[in-house]
Amino acid sequence: MGYSCIHQVNSGALCRVLPTLGTVTALASKNQLGLFAPKSRQPVEAESAAEGEVPEQKEPPQRSRKPPSKEPSPEIVAALAKETGGVEFSSPSLRRRFAPRAPPAEPSLFPGEVAREAAGRRANMPFSRRMSDLIRRLQLLEREAKGDVGVTLPQAHAIHSLMDAGSLRMQELAADLGLAQSTVTRLVTPLKRMGLLDRRPDSNDGRATRAFLTEKGMVLVDALLRVDQELYDGLLNRLGETRRAEVVAAVELIHEAVLDLTME
Repeated sequence: MGYSCIHQVNSGALCRVLPTLGTVTALASKNQLGLFAPKSRQPVEAESAAEGEVPEQKEPPQRSRKPPSKEPSPEIVAALAKETGGVEFSSPSLRRRFAPRAPPAEPSLFPGEVAREAAGRRANMPFSRRMSDLIRRLQLLEREAKGDVGVTLPQAHAIHSLMDAGSLRMQELAADLGLAQSTVTRLVTPLKRMGLLDRRPDSNDGRATRAFLTEKGMVLVDALLRVDQELYDGLLNRLGETRRAEVVAAVELIHEAVLDLTME
């Protein structure tokens, strides 16, 4: 086949291929074949802004907010509103704890076996472990009861320290509670906001301030003392009359020994 024939054949094939390539190119430019990743929306939003259209603003993600601190119960609020007098307050948590329990509807398959096993484990518990477990469980009970009053357990400890001392500087209160001064500052801030304590300049050092309980704070002290009495009277009532005096005397001895260690 001559050159002219070959040229004619190739020209004809090329003429048939060119329209097809043009169609493919057009489809590819519109990304109708799915060959390319979709373009970002930023250029489109920029073009819309250039034409005078305001792009839709996306709201920033909301940060989780800490739940507000627990405020005093309505009974405490009503008592704090009075100018004088204390408050007759009883902890709902302690009432549930010490409420008489009805016997089970159906007898246990192994009556007394679980209780005997638990008593056996406690009998073999060393004194150090028993004291540690006792303190931990008492703190749980106190935390629950004082939460009904509207304060946390560390805040209750700070209130008791101020009640005993009258007024304390922040570093003195921190030393008495065994906490850092910055921690104590964050601890008393909600109490000041609730009007339970206030701060005034120290007469001996103008750069320092002293914290003291307000009249409302003293009313709250009465509620805390009643809650403590309710808790420990309920515990003592679970003992026999002869054992109560023994327990009270033993606790007094341990308390004095601990005070001697911490006051050195």
